[in-house]
Amino acid sequence: MPRRTPPPSSSSRPIARFPAPGQNIPYLLFRTTPRDRWLLAILAEHRLLTVAQAHALCFTGERRTAARLRQLHQLHLADRFRTNPLPGTGSSAYRYVLGPAGALLVAASHDMTPKQFGYDHAKLLRQAARADLPHTLACNSLMIALAHAAAAAGTPLKAWWDQDSCLPLWADLIRPDAYAAFTPTTGNAMPPTGFFLEYDTGSEHLPQLAAKINGYVRFADTYAASHLILIHVPDPARELALHARLNQDPRTTLLPIATAHGPIEDTDAAHIRRLGERVTGRYWRPLGLDTRTAINSLPALFRERGINLLPPVYTDRAVTAPAPTPPQPAA
Repeated sequence: MPRRTPPPSSSSRPIARFPAPGQNIPYLLFRTTPRDRWLLAILAEHRLLTVAQAHALCFTGERRTAARLRQLHQLHLADRFRTNPLPGTGSSAYRYVLGPAGALLVAASHDMTPKQFGYDHAKLLRQAARADLPHTLACNSLMIALAHAAAAAGTPLKAWWDQDSCLPLWADLIRPDAYAAFTPTTGNAMPPTGFFLEYDTGSEHLPQLAAKINGYVRFADTYAASHLILIHVPDPARELALHARLNQDPRTTLLPIATAHGPIEDTDAAHIRRLGERVTGRYWRPLGLDTRTAINSLPALFRERGINLLPPVYTDRAVTAPAPTPPQPAA
């Protein structure tokens, strides 16, 4: 009777070099770079990005950006949608949001499940039909422009939080569209400074916009100081009208308010980077002045007026926002 060959022992079986494909953390970690995971965390924090915005944030080439976002989409790490802005004009560019697999990775980095992290895939996709989609896109473009300009100057933003991250900290007083912290690059050494951004598209009545100052007055009273308050409006007429209204309120003399106006062009990364040069230049008009100044000069200007500025906030247990700078150079 022929002898049977014994089955190979488990020790002699080949060991798989790579994780098995699937929606599991080992495989998703294997298929992503630190920059990919940072970009997914940015999507989790700021809800959506265009290819141009992702390009300006952390890539050197538009084709490379589009190709990598497509790969992230194929892996279900990111999802995307397009809208049709005007009849007969064709579809707009893709807007990318966090996908289910991406939510699994981002939540795991905070030792959470996607549900605990607050991930809502359907809600993210509903942005395609929301009336405030242009507001979200433009606000993100403005902040990306600032982040890129700050990184190019060698002083990257220390924090950049979405409005939802601001709610647990300050919702009883204010609801800014964004919060960020930067280090002024002036001739004299200046401490880091935080600022709130109010981005106005002109869709609400001017009294509604001006009424937001009531919350910032309460904020300053509560903390005996404030972060910078930057208000961006769409055109010079609205900015002029806003200054006229706010200058009638004596309480605003104790607030570090500066305004600006102008189009937010984000059709490609070059437009966003030029926007960064503009918004970091002599772009902001402090309340009570007819001249404009650079964002780097605003802290010193308000301190000279006797307005107290709070130290910036970088981290909080209620905030999961990543650092605004990618963890490695773009490839």
